[in-house]
Amino acid sequence: MHDLIHDLASDVSQKECKTVNSQSYVIGENVRHLSFCDDKLLKVPQDLKKLKNVRTVFVHELSTESKTIHESLINLCVSKFKYLRALHLRCSPLTALPNSLGILKHLRDLDLTGCRNIQKLPSSFYKLRSLQTLRMSGIPLMQLPVSMESLIELRYLEITIKAKHLKETWLRCWTSLQYLGLFECDNLECLPEGMQYLTSLRRLVLFGCPNLVSLPRSLKHLTKLEVLRISCCEKINLRMEPEEKEDKDLQLSLKTFSIRSLDVSTDLPQLLLEGSSSTLQQIQIENCDKFAVLPAWLQNLTSLHKLEIIECPRLLTLPGGMDHLTGLRQLRIIACPNLGRRCQKDGGADWHKIAHIQEIDVS
Repeated sequence: MHDLIHDLASDVSQKECKTVNSQSYVIGENVRHLSFCDDKLLKVPQDLKKLKNVRTVFVHELSTESKTIHESLINLCVSKFKYLRALHLRCSPLTALPNSLGILKHLRDLDLTGCRNIQKLPSSFYKLRSLQTLRMSGIPLMQLPVSMESLIELRYLEITIKAKHLKETWLRCWTSLQYLGLFECDNLECLPEGMQYLTSLRRLVLFGCPNLVSLPRSLKHLTKLEVLRISCCEKINLRMEPEEKEDKDLQLSLKTFSIRSLDVSTDLPQLLLEGSSSTLQQIQIENCDKFAVLPAWLQNLTSLHKLEIIECPRLLTLPGGMDHLTGLRQLRIIACPNLGRRCQKDGGADWHKIAHIQEIDVS
């Protein structure tokens, strides 16, 4: 960017954007975007109360020792900023959100990540019907309130819950949801079979769910799902084979499949991966101690571009038919001693299976 254009952009943005800290003495009335990032800020500046056009409020790097400043800010946002679109309160020490939060009917983006002292959502939460992005990972909610069924505009959702099950009734209403992340759900044992109602879902991320034992077969109906990542789910068994006639003709859209730190898993979900044979581009298998065999049907994934196998000490060999993967451009085998030796260019027993691959990293 030319210096003149940069200076012009900076001058214009200063009228609408303001970083509030302990040195902020004057705040213009036309400010629309506020960022609080000074842990020495002890009180809310009085000038903020006269603002009428604020659209975004980001709170970060404020003192987590005192709730006073955080409570003052959230109360200010609710009482004064009626047209607020985005509110980020990441890692706030707040113990509760005001019930008046439902007044923010234009709110589209709410980030409560890491607000670990909040255990319950206010009863007015269902009124936030314009919400499209909701981040609540790290909040120890026992369960989501039934009223969340009304949040039909949700596109992006991150949650942490302590319940054993997710209610299927929510899924029926979240037909616009494109991203679902379940983080540190310690007691979650299974996902509902009603996952097929998430017809717009493109990304599913499961992280730190130690009691999750399997994936529902209803995932085969998510024809728009492009990314599936599963990490730190110690008990999960990914075995999922085709069982019905229709299972052999699936037209799924997975592009990226990644598993990491799965202690007992020995299989890949054949139903989902073979069903995505014409779209799947990347597979990553990392730190799976009991994973010992790559399936023979791997050769059917003809669209595969990248395969990463990291810290899988029991994996001894590559399956036959690797030469069928003509689109495979990158192969990484890291910290797999036995497999690594077999894939060495000079004398490795499996080298002939992978010699056609352009980029090979074995270490």
